Amino acid sequence: MRVCAPTYVHEPRGEDILSLFGLPVTPEQIVLQMLHDGGIESIRLDERINLALGNKFVVSSGDRTYRFTIDGKQYEWPYRFISGELLRVLVGNHPQLEIELIGQEERVVVAFNERADLTLPGVEQFVSRIKPQTWMLSIQGVLLEYTQPEVKVAEAMVRAGYDPNKSWHIYLIVHGQPKQEIASDFVVDLRQPGIEKIRLMQRNVDNGDGNQAVPTRAFQLLPQDHQYLDGLGLTWETVIERDVDSGALRRWLLVHDYPLPEGFSQTKVLLAFDILLDYPAAQIDMFYFLPFVSLVNGQEVPSTQVRATIKGATFQGWSRHRNGASAWDPNSDSVRTHMALVETCLAKELGE
Repeated sequence: MRVCAPTYVHEPRGEDILSLFGLPVTPEQIVLQMLHDGGIESIRLDERINLALGNKFVVSSGDRTYRFTIDGKQYEWPYRFISGELLRVLVGNHPQLEIELIGQEERVVVAFNERADLTLPGVEQFVSRIKPQTWMLSIQGVLLEYTQPEVKVAEAMVRAGYDPNKSWHIYLIVHGQPKQEIASDFVVDLRQPGIEKIRLMQRNVDNGDGNQAVPTRAFQLLPQDHQYLDGLGLTWETVIERDVDSGALRRWLLVHDYPLPEGFSQTKVLLAFDILLDYPAAQIDMFYFLPFVSLVNGQEVPSTQVRATIKGATFQGWSRHRNGASAWDPNSDSVRTHMALVETCLAKELGE
């Protein structure tokens, strides 16, 4: 493929465009005119070209072209694939531009470095939109996205699940700057380089508790989950970690100091549940322990060879799955019922 922008005082023909590149005038040659107002048109080799409509051309060779539309304007292309980069060029290449391919059931974003297949059934339809610029703010590990660059701390705390009316030490951490203690009415400017971070510490804690970190709430569970977990009297948190093997983000519920019955090598563990994005429609499956757990006699527990890395530590995954009458029901199952499954599995390993 070659692209040119020739200058003529008369109306050239398609074959003149080919001659500009020293290409032979043969039937397999393809000449496409890129129009000023959007769109691409196929030019016959003997056709006179109106340069007022567009003075850039794509020349290639082949026996066919592929049609597609962007924002309702029709285009032809001599190749099976077209890149996200070129699609952006055709509609203005704005820095915040996003291109979507409209499918039968969903819209798929075509990234800058991806390619779209034009041989799928029908004429591919693309739409463009200017995606609003966003800024990120991290509060106690909870990542928040904003479409405005200035954010009041109290409002951000509410979004992250923290009550700004309680007594807090609030610290603003900006890359390359010293840590700054601020108040809840402080307005953070998110336009500075990097992601601004806010750390919270409770005031007026009793001796011995001063170094205890505030539990992370990286995502919210169901209201009944919060009520149940708070009622356990155990520290719990939610974190988001990137999987070391797949690179995908995974959401974890962590319950600290979860007690195990007598008969196991550990008395307390850090218990983890993998919470999928569309929970409770998607079930909670398996459970994970840190440190590893075996029977008190040293015998390994069967089907505990799965591993997961959370906050830099390797957890032991217990492959225990629901089936039959115990299949997951999104209308009734939750963290509470999966905790009951954990207790059942532990008792079964002890022969109870």
